[in-house]
Amino acid sequence: MNYVQVDDRQVVPSKVVCIGRNYAKHIAELNNIATGDLVVFMKPNASIAQSLSAFHKEPLHYEGEITFLVEKGQLAAVGFA
Repeated sequence: MNYVQVDDRQVVPSKVVCIGRNYAKHIAELNNIATGDLVVFMKPNASIAQSLSAFHKEPLHYEGEITFLVEKGQLAAVGFA
């Protein structure tokens, strides 16, 4: 299982919940349609990685993400990914 480091402990999230299409310049950069609606989607725990893997010549779009860790229904930590 993949984990995130929070202070002195390793936390294994059950899933990653994401918000997309919330940044107009990135929508335009990818030539996506701006609908005005956010996209909410989930990724499995396996999407957490310590290194980046990409196919040869695959275009990469580097992004920074604000992350929130929720434990027992409460905000437990905030980070950057």
